[in-house]
Amino acid sequence: MRHGVVALLCAVPAEERLLRRFAGPDVRIVVTGMGPGPAERSARHAIADGASFAISVGFCGALDPALERGDVVIPVSVRDWATGDAWPCDAALARGAGTPRGTLVTTDHVVSGPGERTRLVGLAVDMESAGAARACAQAGVPFAAIRAVTDRMDDVLPDLDGVVDGSGNVHPLRVLRRLATRPSDIAAWARLARGARAARQSLVPAVAAALAGEAMAA
Repeated sequence: MRHGVVALLCAVPAEERLLRRFAGPDVRIVVTGMGPGPAERSARHAIADGASFAISVGFCGALDPALERGDVVIPVSVRDWATGDAWPCDAALARGAGTPRGTLVTTDHVVSGPGERTRLVGLAVDMESAGAARACAQAGVPFAAIRAVTDRMDDVLPDLDGVVDGSGNVHPLRVLRRLATRPSDIAAWARLARGARAARQSLVPAVAAALAGEAMAA
């Protein structure tokens, strides 16, 4: 690995549990919280705490119809949907994880259906990477993103309001209560669970390959 500490920035505890196997003297796992604002603040803190590089790691939704659940996205750049600001990614940081292409778009809310996705121009969408990229750019710290797709372009997500808390935790009892009153959401929840499982299975080896690629480049 290049001399210095890599911060793996993830939004929620479920992603942190996947990544903690990589934690060590040269790799720190940072849970940022959901949204570009919390991600930016957490990236600034990680940099102040000694991180020399940062990788935004986690899940995303597809904007490109060719992307399937579980596909790994290594963007060339990330763009803030609200401001239009964009930042390039450091391809060397994601070395080995996949071929960089396209733009990862960051929004401040969950993009739940194809209607809204058609208005976002890019490869995939998440809620954190642009915030982290902004902090890294201002500090002169190399930045990259590694994301795995949970939902396809034409998928409709279930209503997450009141079911997922501010830390990104899904509460099973709340889901069951929701399904009791909205049985029509069962298919959407099952589809999201399949997508999350596929994304978990592909995200870990992609991050491992990126970290191994960095080590070989040292």
